[in-house]
Amino acid sequence: MTDKKVPLVEVKGLKKYFPINKGVLQRKVGDVKAVDDVSFTIYKGETLGIVGESGSGKSTLGRMVLKLIDATEGEIIFNEQNFAKIKNSEVRKLRRDMQMVFQDPYASLNPRMSIGELLEEPLLVHKTISSKEGRKEKAFELLEKVGLPREAYSKYPHEFSGGQRQRIGIARALSTNPEFIIGDEPVSALDVSVQSQVLNLMQDLQKEFDLTYMFIAHDLSVVKHISDRVAVMYLGRIVEIADKDILYKKPLHPYTQALISAVPSTDVTIKREKVALTGELPSPANPPKGCAFHTRCPHVHDRCKVERPILTQQGEGQMTACHLYTTEAAAAKAE
Repeated sequence: MTDKKVPLVEVKGLKKYFPINKGVLQRKVGDVKAVDDVSFTIYKGETLGIVGESGSGKSTLGRMVLKLIDATEGEIIFNEQNFAKIKNSEVRKLRRDMQMVFQDPYASLNPRMSIGELLEEPLLVHKTISSKEGRKEKAFELLEKVGLPREAYSKYPHEFSGGQRQRIGIARALSTNPEFIIGDEPVSALDVSVQSQVLNLMQDLQKEFDLTYMFIAHDLSVVKHISDRVAVMYLGRIVEIADKDILYKKPLHPYTQALISAVPSTDVTIKREKVALTGELPSPANPPKGCAFHTRCPHVHDRCKVERPILTQQGEGQMTACHLYTTEAAAAKAE
């Protein structure tokens, strides 16, 4: 991460509501609040990890940031341009600088195209290299960068293992020389031994090309390995965001505490009590009033059931949305 924090991506009040329609006339009866008022900043050269259970909205968030799906409300500022409001004709220009590595490396690669064609396609679309020979040399260069032989150029996706296919997905994302890459669970479908190889590759490429990452995952140990800061999502909202070391040593939000207590630790200096969550994740079509986590929280009180907590600073490098801390902060300020 760079010494001076320069914002690359700024997300402000981002929401994504999917309408629920019922009946013969398909009248709207409600919304699925997949992402509900999310704000954060990603700085140049850093990796922001996004974690949460399935259904927390993290993949929807990633797709909105790249404008693969449109936001219901909010702003996405990329390099000081409002990405959420620009015309579709201008999106392609910014797409060169913003790429995604998907969870399933096989589904994201066209099986009818050779690896060479897959790597050259973005160069054709964005008209970055005009000559056929130039595109071929660029494809060879990309294969080398991700640790694959030149012979891979003429082969097809089904001829490679899952880890190799993900390397191809990474090479394809790198083809347009982007500044920003979103990894949407990029290693969750891989064996543990292969996961570490791909994570190390992504870190090496980040240093070499000065990349900025948004890394989405449900596995906290994976996120800890690659991230500088971590944002924890629950039911479409960020409940805590902090520097990686701070978050893993001293999580504040009860949901974060529960997630981290389940992660095996070899550090004997850190003592954690196991926190067992009760109940199921509520439906985003009918989220609880007040704090969305109050139906499963061991510290719930009356205020949690009626008033939604906001993200507040709780010290250097840590913000939490929890009434346990907003109440304490207000009391301290009054004194």
